[in-house]
Amino acid sequence: MDWIKILYSDAIPWLLEPGLPSVRYWTLTRLLDRPPDALEVVEARRQIMERGPAVEILRHYAGNGRWEGERSYYTYKYTSTHWQLLLLAELGADGQDERIAAACQRMTAEIHRERRPIIWPCFHGNLVGYLHALGHGEDERVRQFEGDLVQAGLTGKWQCELNGHLPCAWGAARALWGFSHIPPSRRSPEVEAAIQAGVRLLGRFRLRDGNYPTATKRHNLWDRLNFPLFYQADVLFILRVLADLDHLGDKPTFRRAVTWLESRCRDDGRWNGVSPYRRRMWTPLEQSGRPSKWVTWQALYVLKRAG
Repeated sequence: MDWIKILYSDAIPWLLEPGLPSVRYWTLTRLLDRPPDALEVVEARRQIMERGPAVEILRHYAGNGRWEGERSYYTYKYTSTHWQLLLLAELGADGQDERIAAACQRMTAEIHRERRPIIWPCFHGNLVGYLHALGHGEDERVRQFEGDLVQAGLTGKWQCELNGHLPCAWGAARALWGFSHIPPSRRSPEVEAAIQAGVRLLGRFRLRDGNYPTATKRHNLWDRLNFPLFYQADVLFILRVLADLDHLGDKPTFRRAVTWLESRCRDDGRWNGVSPYRRRMWTPLEQSGRPSKWVTWQALYVLKRAG
């Protein structure tokens, strides 16, 4: 905590400004190690549900666990239920809000009823992650989703037909994001084994270069720092997930990516970032332009966890 305060003394007050209560909340808890019951943390969490992007997203809630204009929980991108729950989890929203709770219950019921024969790690990883992050992960049906995702990972099926049926780095990253939200005390040996499998996959190639198996050319997202992303991943997202799982030091390629991330810091201790899907969302999460508070707090969190 002390070195962050010293080296990034200008950035921390900027991140703590009240304009983005979600960024303030994550800065207090992830960077400054404030406990959940600290008065300023409780106040920031309350403000998330009173103003800012979460309020704007919920303004378009249409009832019955659905958002306005959607054709299904997955379409349209990125204004339907699945994507809103992902965003609300990233925002630190209160999952006990009756609208969010109804949407989580709807997703749990519909996915359980479908029992998809093919496990998409990007989809199921997001599903498991936001249900846990929003406080709805103890349902026995969610445990089944976890088991399906684990089994696919342990049998080498974190693959994607859109990627020529090759192992998918984006999918593995999203699966790990999902597992990272399961409380450590609740992670089964099988979940831990799947986490190790995902880390091995991501560590087998050059993370910064993104030279993972692909049927097409590398996506241009990889060379930028983006937020938010949905089923996609980039270097920053993967490093953040590895930090959450305490695996940043496992592979030299991860450590080299951390060094690259640090090199992207501006002279004022902030990071530039882009929001590639802002025009397809109900509301942008911050004003356009650079630098980005969202990217900056995440970059600092990665550096903190990397030591």
